[in-house]
Amino acid sequence: MVSLGERVVDDDSKDEPTIYFGVEAEYMVIYELVTDVSDEALHAFSNLNAVHNVWPFWRQHVFDLIGKARLPPLQIPLFSGGADG
Repeated sequence: MVSLGERVVDDDSKDEPTIYFGVEAEYMVIYELVTDVSDEALHAFSNLNAVHNVWPFWRQHVFDLIGKARLPPLQIPLFSGGADG
C-alpha cells in the first residue's frame, strides 16, 4: 500500500498552521514474482519502486481533483527518488 498526500497551509500563524486544503490517496500496488526473492531485496524494491510506479497516477489525480474543485494549481514535481518524492 502506498499512501501519498499534499496540503496547502499558512505557515505564518504562530500556533498551528492553517490548512487551506489537502489531497490524499492510497494505492494498492501488486507485483507478480516469477522467482524467489529474499525479504531484504523485496523490501528494498518495494520502498522505491512502488512509489515510483504510482507517482504518475498521483500527479494526475492531484491535477484532476484541483482542477475540478477550481482551486489554485498545485504543482506535484516529477518523482526524483528521494524521501519526499
